[in-house]
Amino acid sequence: MDLFSGCGGLGLGFHQAGFETILANELHPDPAQTYIENLLPHTPDIMKIGSIGDVLSNKNLEHLKTDLTDISCLAGGPPCQGFSMAGKGVANDPRNILYREYLRVVRMLKPQTIVFENVPGFANRFGLGLEQHLANSLSKCGYETISGVLSAKDFGVPQLRRRFICLGVKKELIDDVKLTMPIATWNNQEISQELTAKKVLADLDVYEQRGGYGTGKNFGPENYLQPARSKFQREMRSISGTTKKGKTWNTLIPKHTEKVVERMRRFQLGENRNDLIGTSLSTNKLSQRVLKKDSVPNITVVSLPDDYIHYNQSMPRTLSVRECARLQTFPDHFKFYGKRTTGGLRRRIDVPQYTQVGNAIPPRLGHAIAEHLKKYL
Repeated sequence: MDLFSGCGGLGLGFHQAGFETILANELHPDPAQTYIENLLPHTPDIMKIGSIGDVLSNKNLEHLKTDLTDISCLAGGPPCQGFSMAGKGVANDPRNILYREYLRVVRMLKPQTIVFENVPGFANRFGLGLEQHLANSLSKCGYETISGVLSAKDFGVPQLRRRFICLGVKKELIDDVKLTMPIATWNNQEISQELTAKKVLADLDVYEQRGGYGTGKNFGPENYLQPARSKFQREMRSISGTTKKGKTWNTLIPKHTEKVVERMRRFQLGENRNDLIGTSLSTNKLSQRVLKKDSVPNITVVSLPDDYIHYNQSMPRTLSVRECARLQTFPDHFKFYGKRTTGGLRRRIDVPQYTQVGNAIPPRLGHAIAEHLKKYL
């Protein structure tokens, strides 16, 4: 059961481990559509779209309980902006109490195991003792718990992304077995060799062949122009096709202005924002990071498409939705629906493709968590 499901990063990881979604809940219809089309194409009614307090009210859960018996796992990551160190840090942000809604559903349905996911700041932000509150609440519900912060790169994800994870298993299932956190599946040598920006993205860097800026497709399908060459590329294309005969989705890149292109070129050459103050290339944007071709991306994929610059110096540009999805380990056949991007006040309302990707749990991390929980089932 997948709460606050987003577009399905955690759900995909669980499906890859052999789980099946029996119910999902997502507030916004755009990521919900992405989840349905990719993970629930034959059972769309399993996705309940709307506020968790409304669509999964106690009354509705009582009605659903006959179909929701013996749930192997209930997973969820309540919206985390109020806890994030990158956000404004508002202690009374109304989104911060949504994790209580998560606990309410756990109490009602008593799944065999639980996964709670959030930003690392959840554990200690504001001095509210939220990590201990979570553990105490789950213990009262009959769960043994363990929590900690996992680094996604330790599980084969080509970025720095770190997440707070709490796992819970019903005490009667544990017996004398010690509950542990998932152990890293990739070592430093594998990470540095297999997860470089070039090995992750090179086969998608075909925009000069397509005709330059503004090429690619907002949705798709679009033929590959390069075969998969690295182990990572072959895995991401195992279903969509590892040869030029395959097709992928969500590949459109912007039509950058000459000024934007020149600014990105200067960044690629080592200059920074301060170097451009007082010139025609000055910008108010605080963070634009350049990917280094032969290094693991020293970034965390976010929802803003212009935060990162591709390593290709002959064509400086931002990343496509598909390239961001690669950095999150979404396979190339996974299609993102809704608007490609949005700006200004619409960001408070819309959940476009870039935002869906940036908000997701990397499927490889979700897969590792799911495989670990299977040991206790």
